[in-house]
Amino acid sequence: MFNRNVVIVEDEALLRDLVAKSLETAGFNVAVAANAAEAKKVFQEFDPDAVVLDIELGAGPNGFDFAQWIQATAPDVGIVFLTNLPDARFAGQDPSELPKGVSYLRKSQLIDSNELVNALEAVLHDSVTPLMRHDLNPSRPLGTLSKKQIEVLQLIAAGYSNAQIAEKRATSIRAVEGIVSRVFIALGVDIDAGGNARVEAAAKYLKASGTSIGE
Repeated sequence: MFNRNVVIVEDEALLRDLVAKSLETAGFNVAVAANAAEAKKVFQEFDPDAVVLDIELGAGPNGFDFAQWIQATAPDVGIVFLTNLPDARFAGQDPSELPKGVSYLRKSQLIDSNELVNALEAVLHDSVTPLMRHDLNPSRPLGTLSKKQIEVLQLIAAGYSNAQIAEKRATSIRAVEGIVSRVFIALGVDIDAGGNARVEAAAKYLKASGTSIGE
């Protein structure tokens, strides 16, 4: 049986190395990249059968951007997203726009490396199961919020005021206030708590997205 080629695209060096060693132990030939630009070069040289792809890759294109490039360049290559993000909304993407046949695994939910290996085998054989799509799990963090509500919550977490959010989204302050109120209700945050409500909502977003307060 021949080994399959896998490219790991992950900006965290320690995790990149751990995943690489794990997949090499499982019999895959592995190449690594820290961002989308590096990944394109490696992709051309390595001719992979599959890609393990983080979504947050620092400055420049994110994992979804690179996945679109893969789909246009080599649609036969399997894709496993391996990320902290509960689903595509957290990166400004509609979940329905993900390429068909992909697997989506949250780092915090992996029990062991076998889950990643099984997901790779599944995308290579076009046999992905719902268990390999953590982004579709109804109980995922903030799963009841819409993409628009997530986007507004992200801006709250970044310290934007309602007026600044309205300007950024090219809408009215009143419209933003309505979205913010619905977000707070969905999160169980006391709307009348003033600034503390925004802090609490921001903390819930940061926890859900796997982002530490210091980042």
